[in-house]
Amino acid sequence: MRSFGLTPDDVLARSGGALRGGAASAAGSMVQGALSFAAVSVVAYSIWAFKLIPGEAAMYAAIAAIYIGVTGLALSRLVLGAGAARRFSLLFATGFAVYAIIWCAFWFGLHGKHQADLWGAAVGLAALTALLQRAFGLQGNFLSLYAVLFTLHTLGYSLGGELYATVRGAPGRLLWGAAHGLGFGAGLGYVLYHVQAPLRSRAGGR
Repeated sequence: MRSFGLTPDDVLARSGGALRGGAASAAGSMVQGALSFAAVSVVAYSIWAFKLIPGEAAMYAAIAAIYIGVTGLALSRLVLGAGAARRFSLLFATGFAVYAIIWCAFWFGLHGKHQADLWGAAVGLAALTALLQRAFGLQGNFLSLYAVLFTLHTLGYSLGGELYATVRGAPGRLLWGAAHGLGFGAGLGYVLYHVQAPLRSRAGGR
């Protein structure tokens, strides 16, 4: 999937062999991803926390719009190569839109019951992982990447739910957003580090 210009061939041709950005380690990428996504998530959850938009469907659409519009830029620091911010922002917007559509299909289709949020996340994250993997030109490792992303996302979301059950009100909702963002962002940081392994290898172990 070369349309986003993030495969090793595209990045090296554009960068002239000199790569910028990225994290020095998987752990560093996870920490940066967690903090960046948590900040975006708190902003997104504030729509729910303070009931800024009436109507469930409109509220979820607005939350998704914040994630789609801002997260790619926030996480672009983890992407190697010149022009990463614009290209990755477009890729992430596409991927998160697919994830959000799938999640909403399960949520509204199951009327919020039968663990609709879990099923929506499971299928949506699989689609997001596959898109990131293909866009960065990584062959294989889908199951391991997906397993880490789904696990960390679910841990963050579940912890957030527990915090909300304890604190309640607007503060509880914001805490849910922060916890969800930490888990989701850590998982994305892990995925982004590993999908760029072929690029780092070709660039001399960067």
